[in-house]
Order: sequence, then structure tokens, then C-alpha cells
Amino acid sequence: MIDSHAHILPDFVKNIDKIIENARGFGLDAVINSAIEPHHYEYASYLEKKHPRFVYTTLGFSASHIQKIDFDLAYRKIRKYPSLVAIGEVGLDYHWIKDSYWRKQEQKVFLEFIKLANEREKPLVIHSRKAEKECLDILEKNAKVPVLMHCFAGTLEEAWKIMNLGWFISIPTAVRNRKKHRRIARNIPLEHIVVETDTPFLSPWPGKQNEPANIKYAIEEIAILKETTFKEVDNVTTRNAQEFYGIG
Repeated sequence: MIDSHAHILPDFVKNIDKIIENARGFGLDAVINSAIEPHHYEYASYLEKKHPRFVYTTLGFSASHIQKIDFDLAYRKIRKYPSLVAIGEVGLDYHWIKDSYWRKQEQKVFLEFIKLANEREKPLVIHSRKAEKECLDILEKNAKVPVLMHCFAGTLEEAWKIMNLGWFISIPTAVRNRKKHRRIARNIPLEHIVVETDTPFLSPWPGKQNEPANIKYAIEEIAILKETTFKEVDNVTTRNAQEFYGIG
């Protein structure tokens, strides 16, 4: 099992050592930790060094905080970071960002990170909340690296486009109780799916903090939806995550 996207950072979660211990105890092979603001990056580096070959790092830029984050600082830090497995999450958020000026700023920032990913030959992890079409259009025109649509909740037609482009969709633990994720999980082949917790968000138990150990619930639910076995879903999604992030 691999949790392909989590936020194991002091701003978000409590008892980080216990969370990592639980993940190992439940048999996870790896956790991909996503730091999405510059003040998160140093801790992400610390956690990666503390848990080598178990916690891996992606660095990104929270689109929903476009008005608050120093883009230049984030860009410089991400460009210099030596051990990234991907750039992200980056993308567009039209749920929280309504103003047309700031949406245009989001698009400019997004394009700069796509260019950086191309330059560094690193895959992209994409946030596309209520902006799925725009994200896909920009990526199709500009991305030259593998793409993972994190916690994707767009239409089936958009999901099929992602599949046809050879990209991946991550299904969160909230697949247990969210219709959009269930529909996508049921209709997209396993060969294009990875699983994530989005810790501490999207818990399979509403109202409770999520954690990587809960990844098994996403795997169980996908197995039910696809009328296959836990082992099959685990094997394929783990292989997909290893391929995407370049980890073994």
C-alpha cells in the first residue's frame, strides 16, 4: 500500500510520530508527503530524512492561498530542493477563489510550475477544485511530464480524457462516502488509479482526522466497486504509484 498524497505537517496534524508508526504498522510501503506553502518545506525535508525510503516529498503551492503565498520564495525553494519525487500539488482552485483577477494569477503561477516540472523532469500533482476543465486544457498544452490528478472530482468525460492522455487519478479515502469519487473509481481502469488519504482531510470517518493508515479503506471500497479483490487493487495501485513517483 502507498498513500500517494498526504499532508503530514505540524500546521495540519497532531501526533506525527504516532501517525508514521501507525502507517508502518499497517504495512504501508510509502507515504508521499505534500508540503504546499514555503514555511512547510523545511519540515517536509526533516521528515523525509527521519524516515528514509518511507516518507517521500512533493513541494507545491496552495492555489486557494494565492493571495497570501510568496510565489517567488516558493518557486526558488522548490527549484533548489534536491530530493523531490514530484512538484505539487499545484493547479487551480475556483471553489475558494472567485475573483477573475486572482484566477488569472492562479493560471500564471500554474504555468510557471508546469515549466519548472518540465525543466526538472519531475511529475506534476494537480489540484483542480471546480476548475477541472481549465486545468486539463492547460496541462494538455504545456505539460511534458507525467501527471497525477489529485483527489479528482470532475466529470467522467474529463476522467476518460485523463486516462487517454496516459495520466493518473488519485482516489481518496472519502470514496467510502462521496458519490463523485465512487463514480470515477467504478468507471476508470485500475491501471490509471492510485489511492490517497489527503491526510488530515477527506477522512473515511467524517469528523475525524485522517491518516495514512486509513489508506486500506480506499482500497477496500475500490475493490467492492470493481468487484475484485483487495489484493488486486493494492497491487495495481501500488505499482502505479511507484511508477509515477519513481520509487521502489
